[in-house]
Amino acid sequence: MQLPPSLTAALQSGIAKRRQQGQYFEMSPPATEMGMVDFGWREPMPRWFTNEVTKLERLLADFHHGKEAVFFNSGYEANVGIYSTLPQPGDAIIHDTMAHASIRDGIRYGRVSIVKAFAHNNLQSLDDVLEKVKLGSADISCGRRTVFVALESFYSMEGDISPIPEILSHVRCALPAGNGVLIVDEAHSTGIVGPNGSGYICHLGLEKEPIISMQSFGKGPGALGGVVICDPLIKEYMANFARGLMYSTGPSFPTIAAIRASIATLSSADGEQRRQRLRANIRIFHQLILMHPWRQALSNSGVLKFPSIEQTKNDEVFVAIIPIITEQGQCHKLRQRLQEYRFRTHAVRYPAVPKEEERVRLMLHADNQPDEIRGFVRVLMEWGWEMMQVGVKPESRL
Repeated sequence: MQLPPSLTAALQSGIAKRRQQGQYFEMSPPATEMGMVDFGWREPMPRWFTNEVTKLERLLADFHHGKEAVFFNSGYEANVGIYSTLPQPGDAIIHDTMAHASIRDGIRYGRVSIVKAFAHNNLQSLDDVLEKVKLGSADISCGRRTVFVALESFYSMEGDISPIPEILSHVRCALPAGNGVLIVDEAHSTGIVGPNGSGYICHLGLEKEPIISMQSFGKGPGALGGVVICDPLIKEYMANFARGLMYSTGPSFPTIAAIRASIATLSSADGEQRRQRLRANIRIFHQLILMHPWRQALSNSGVLKFPSIEQTKNDEVFVAIIPIITEQGQCHKLRQRLQEYRFRTHAVRYPAVPKEEERVRLMLHADNQPDEIRGFVRVLMEWGWEMMQVGVKPESRL
């Protein structure tokens, strides 16, 4: 990725100040490469002093088509590290209203006072917020300060996809000085799309754009940890300023081994077959819902709604998370009915989602069989039809 001049200058200034104060942390080669006998560390070691972490980060950077990688022990820690460290005083953060809690926490721990939200996946709302930010800051308007736009590639509760190419285009148009950066949480697209499962940014071919991505290995890949794919300057800066990185023990060898095994599987023929099976299962589910004779009536009544399916384009059937919106107070009853038929799902209520958007959250995987999916849809729609016939009303919360 190519960093904006505004961000490059800010990060270089911070590093130079650390050097002047004698507090700069040098990312030295591991002790074994320097021919030293180790008397200083135990295992797991601080990440910068073990050859295994160095090799892991190189592997991760190459896998995700990036220049550098910074490994954190979880995706949550990675997001907090990004947002609490990189944005500087005078910068702005603009985030999607559906941004993950870890993004919001990182922003809260950081030093930025200009924080704005735009309506979920709404380009006009993004344009309006960008314009307000520019009007409120001469430094941003002229390109001296940076605007960070915080997104998720696949949204974990909505089950939809961020229009990243369009957002990138709108940010460039609004900030002709080139002082905009996208930060994309790929927790739910890592392993699912892109060459060898390298993620949505790689799928779109946007690796060279001003985009910082956070890849999580704790979901689709089935391992552990989060990794920031970034420019070398960002890695150097985070090594000196990201407290969650500086004061945390590095990954254990079992964690490193699990991630290596995960990448090997994702990159194999078996990994590609699994992605194809998952995509096929998602398509089957979408088609069964869209073609079901009761779908429209259930949606019109509000008993069951399928917003992510109804809004998905045919060439975007990637997301394995499918929210099924119920009437208020009904999501746990639906989950219980599905459980009676041995279908495992998750009921999600307020405050995780708005009160009027309670849902059952379905997550498909590659090992689901078509007959299982058909059985799930049958039980789901029969429950919805029963609820519609009895005229179910939302629960009172008095």
